[in-house]
Amino acid sequence: MSSLLRKLIKEVIEDKKITFDNWKVPSEDKLKQEFQREHESKGNDFFDSEQNFLEAVKNADIITVTDEDDKLIDYRSRTTDKEDLLDLISTYRSWKQGFRTKETFNAIYDGFMNNLPMELPIVIEFADGERRVFSGNTRMDASFHLGIEPKVLLVKSDRGS
Repeated sequence: MSSLLRKLIKEVIEDKKITFDNWKVPSEDKLKQEFQREHESKGNDFFDSEQNFLEAVKNADIITVTDEDDKLIDYRSRTTDKEDLLDLISTYRSWKQGFRTKETFNAIYDGFMNNLPMELPIVIEFADGERRVFSGNTRMDASFHLGIEPKVLLVKSDRGS
């Protein structure tokens, strides 16, 4: 999605007084689940252990991601709209396993529109300064679609990218 289109969407949302400020840190159970799904099952080597990951999350900064910042984050889909994002995530293994559904997908958009609690996406920052989305790509795309600059947990890894 172009910066101009995102700006126009943001202006429309601001005109309707829609704001979102209800980000929350995922629970420890959710963080453990994300570690298993995004680190262990995918064979990633960002952290020595689950405990090391949980410690890194405790020390993470919460940052706002602008359009420009987003361009520097690897493994981001940067879909152009809701339909494009739905087409993408319906190909994910989690969709086929029933973890994600059209209802859970729509709940993300509804959550933003109604300022419901939303878990912070996680972005890993490696020792070399490179960044990679770890979890929350869908939430990041949806927020940008709605003109909301997402906040993320910026978790440091002592590994290179």
